[in-house]
Amino acid sequence: MDFIQIVQRSLSGYIFIVPGLLLYFIILKKKNRKQTKAHIIVSFIFCYYLIGILTMTGIGKLQAVEPRIVFIPFLDMISGSIDTILNVILFIPLGFMLPWLWNKYSRISNVALTGFLFSLSIESVQIFGRGTTDINDLITNTVGTCLGYGIYKLLLKLISQKFRVFLYAVETNNYAEGVFFWIYSFIIMVTIQPFIIQTLFQLG
Repeated sequence: MDFIQIVQRSLSGYIFIVPGLLLYFIILKKKNRKQTKAHIIVSFIFCYYLIGILTMTGIGKLQAVEPRIVFIPFLDMISGSIDTILNVILFIPLGFMLPWLWNKYSRISNVALTGFLFSLSIESVQIFGRGTTDINDLITNTVGTCLGYGIYKLLLKLISQKFRVFLYAVETNNYAEGVFFWIYSFIIMVTIQPFIIQTLFQLG
């Protein structure tokens, strides 16, 4: 996919994410579960990022079921060094935004596990004809997530105390919110989005 197709696919999925997020935060407000403005804004950015990852990994693209699985670790990391680097870079924002959004990700172990499980869920879906399932992607994606966490921690140390408060995670909805964002984004990308992209842009 070229850049224009990636934008078309991600935006066609994201337009269905926005109403759900708005409704979600309105419900929280009515229940007096206050959210900071920064948390709400980053949540919208985070969900667009999720849609972007799902787009770039082939989720939401209608294809024939032709499983392609690579079980041998490190096999193509050297010969396919560009893909390896891109897989690492792709997951850096995940490691950066997790501790920004939720304070349960203050420990790198939680961030690494979430990055691994997130990548594993994508690789599992790719078995059903939506890309290549590769154990190397699990490794590089997890590494990228950890690097993102490291960048977040480094930034906290470099900025002043005055601005540091904007990078602190909130305490509400630690366990359920992230799961909701992921499942909601995933459902949109495997149900509504493929048909919208075919209808509007004639992309298979």
